[in-house]
Amino acid sequence: MMRAGLRRVLLYGPPGTGKTFAALHVGATSAERLICTEDLTAGEITGTWMPSREGTFTWREGPAIRAWCANAGRGGRLVLDEVDRASGDALATLLAVTDSVESARWRNPETLEWVTPGPDFSVVMTTNIESLDELPASLLDRFPVRVRVDRPPHDALARLSEDLREPARRGALGPSSRRVSLRSFYAFDELRDAYGATTAARLVFGPSAEGILDALRVGALA
Repeated sequence: MMRAGLRRVLLYGPPGTGKTFAALHVGATSAERLICTEDLTAGEITGTWMPSREGTFTWREGPAIRAWCANAGRGGRLVLDEVDRASGDALATLLAVTDSVESARWRNPETLEWVTPGPDFSVVMTTNIESLDELPASLLDRFPVRVRVDRPPHDALARLSEDLREPARRGALGPSSRRVSLRSFYAFDELRDAYGATTAARLVFGPSAEGILDALRVGALA
């Protein structure tokens, strides 16, 4: 979709399926990531004045403006994680920075110059909610393409050891009560070299450890 020229995509679905990984790495030459919280402020999005060692204040651009101006002004990608958690104050700023390239603009408080996003600027929003009705209609309107991600992308699975790729894919497809996130498999992959598979599984998967280990044994025999 990005190669086709689309610049606004919303990825939603259960946690641990690689939405953020895809947003940061698939088709992006550079990316700025912003995790939305209830305490997120407009300054954390566009920038803020910061004290210097000399006792003065200097302007520091936020991730949204850096993404606008990345790649020598052509623009990069802005990844907005957990966008459903953004506060009302931050939401107004997010609406401004995710507007169309033709409409979006922001005035630098230090230089008083108007800044606009580069022609290649793109935004990928992610959220774990299942019902998009929970997001503000004004924000959804900026993202006409909404993709439900219910399984890890190939590139994310490829970072795992080969014997873990299929169990990780299946684990992400299970019902919510039994679903195992991709992050858990990454942690298990790192720990088992140091502690062995059994201990690593208990540390990472808890009560589900034996089931995961059984799945790995079956896979090894196949």
